[in-house]
Amino acid sequence: MRMMTAGLAIVAMAAPAAAQQPGVDDPRGFVAATYASYARAANAGPEEPTYAYSARLRALAAGYARAWGGGDLVGPLDFDLWTNAQEWEISVPALDVADEAPDRRTITARFSNYGRETVNRFRFVREGGRWYLDDIVNGSGAGDEGWTFSAMLAERP
Repeated sequence: MRMMTAGLAIVAMAAPAAAQQPGVDDPRGFVAATYASYARAANAGPEEPTYAYSARLRALAAGYARAWGGGDLVGPLDFDLWTNAQEWEISVPALDVADEAPDRRTITARFSNYGRETVNRFRFVREGGRWYLDDIVNGSGAGDEGWTFSAMLAERP
């Protein structure tokens, strides 16, 4: 089982991937390729694609690491963001693209995980000709009906 625990999230989000060029060329292709990796094998997802995170997400991750790192604290990131679960066997998602501004794009992924329908919206920003993942919104984005990645990163003990 691959579970994105607080400690794993801290390491994964705070460290840049040296082998990859930062950002992505095609947000839809990036999301599709990542989900294809998840769909190939239940509970054996890809490495967290931190090279694609915006400077804002990296800064939030650094603050999260300072607040929740070490000790016995378990922060809100105790699951896999892409699947909204600790275990998964997902269907290949249907993807929709919405350009909200010249430098803002949202990719909406609709998929099933063990029969439960899930909707994740991946918000990208373009900086310097490259796209960066700037947030992930699940469901409504708050409360019992969803979450927002940046809001979880901002939570403090």
